[in-house]
Amino acid sequence: MMQTPMKRDELLAYRAAFENELRNNILSYWMTYAVDERGDGFYGAVDLQNCPVPGVNRSCVLNARILWAFSAAAKMYKDQAYGAIADRAYDVLTKRFFDAEYGGFFMELSADNQVANAIKHTYAQAFALYALCKYYEFRRSESILQFIQSAYRVLEAKTKDRDHRGYREAFTRDWQPIAENRMADNNEPKSMNTHLHVLEAYTELYRAWREPLVSERLEDLLELFLDRIIRGSGHLGIFFDDDFQETEASKTICSFGHDIEASWLLWETADLLGEATLLQRTRSAALKMLDAVDRVGLDKDGGMFLESVRSGSHVRTNKHWWIQAETLVGFMNGYELTGNPKYWERVKLSWDFIDRHVIDHDGGEWFTKVSRLGKPFLTEPPDDPSPFYRNDWKIDPWKCPYHNGRACMELIQRIDRLVAGPD
Repeated sequence: MMQTPMKRDELLAYRAAFENELRNNILSYWMTYAVDERGDGFYGAVDLQNCPVPGVNRSCVLNARILWAFSAAAKMYKDQAYGAIADRAYDVLTKRFFDAEYGGFFMELSADNQVANAIKHTYAQAFALYALCKYYEFRRSESILQFIQSAYRVLEAKTKDRDHRGYREAFTRDWQPIAENRMADNNEPKSMNTHLHVLEAYTELYRAWREPLVSERLEDLLELFLDRIIRGSGHLGIFFDDDFQETEASKTICSFGHDIEASWLLWETADLLGEATLLQRTRSAALKMLDAVDRVGLDKDGGMFLESVRSGSHVRTNKHWWIQAETLVGFMNGYELTGNPKYWERVKLSWDFIDRHVIDHDGGEWFTKVSRLGKPFLTEPPDDPSPFYRNDWKIDPWKCPYHNGRACMELIQRIDRLVAGPD
């Protein structure tokens, strides 16, 4: 796609803003406040005054997301300070969260690094694999790759549904299936969210290791999204039965953040696989998803709403940090795919909302959630608590540098490609 000189200058100006946010706010915040100075890991939670919250469990998902973000940044900038954080996160993941007896990764450790929650959730296993693969890109060694291959084989052997499509959700420590399901409202057998992040992990894995079975699994997952998970409206279904029929309660929900995140993650997978039919089908689906969420999820100020419920008739207008980050990447991907300037204008509008309302320019990092008008929630409202994370903490088991850090890295790299032009 050719850019005019004015567009090139504009792209580079936004690139500078994204890089400043990444390096001088997001990454620097986590390096300053997340590292547990008394031990070898990271705090389970940090409050709005940037003080550790005593006694909070340490989350596998949070540790994996720290590992992914700092591995990606260390590789991108060849910065050993970022690499040191990645090394620390790798050591914690492989030495403390890893279950050497049964394989896989524990969901939570206590503040003193004892196993606090031994559940094996497919979602957490996928994030661990995703992070390990990015770490391998940064610190290439045969031993790391072998550990990754072993983790993948356990995930496939223990979580793949042998009787139906997709992956089962939750297991005991020794891999017995259990009904308790953190990713589903009513403990439905399967969720869109888990499958999206298995696809994300396997895409990263296939970059590192061109194993034919991984390619086959990625094709299966893409076709599952295209055939069953994406609704005719362009929005994602949320919860499913074993046969991947969407449950009745799920049909009333549209999750705008997942819609726009999936629109670019699915295309990333199809682009890596390079199969012509899947590329065509995924491109069409990605743009349909993007336009659907643009139509009903994006506020006029550039903030993305949380979701709609009651068959789409009621919009929950709070604007959560991770959704705003994924909005940037989704619209940037639409711009790259089509050259349509409306998508670039959406990127600019969304960034303006984030810069004015979501970034904590005084305390650092991003607020967890803001109102429709951009006012941060600083306490947990009893009538509208966040689904997993807390408004009164800056770091918690789910609040991480992965969504916003990744968004900045994606925007920087995508702008670099646009400015460089065709090879």
